[in-house]
Amino acid sequence: MLIGEIVQKLNNGANYEDIASSIKISEDVLRKDLKNFGFHYDNKERKLVFTGYESEYENTLRICYPDIKGLST
Repeated sequence: MLIGEIVQKLNNGANYEDIASSIKISEDVLRKDLKNFGFHYDNKERKLVFTGYESEYENTLRICYPDIKGLST
C-alpha cells in the first residue's frame, strides 16, 4: 500500500487500527512512521496534512509503505 493510499484512507474516515492490522504493524508504529514522513493531524481541518517540503510531497505519496514499514520500531 502506498503512503498516499494510507493518508487518503485515513482522511476519508478509516482508522489507524484497521490500516495498521492490514499491513501487519502496530497502530503506534504507523502513526510514528507517518509523522516521520512529514504527516501530522490537523485538528482544525480534521485530516492528515503534509508539513514537509512541498517538493517532496508527490514522491512521499508514492513510497510503498511495506518496503519501509516499521521505521519507528
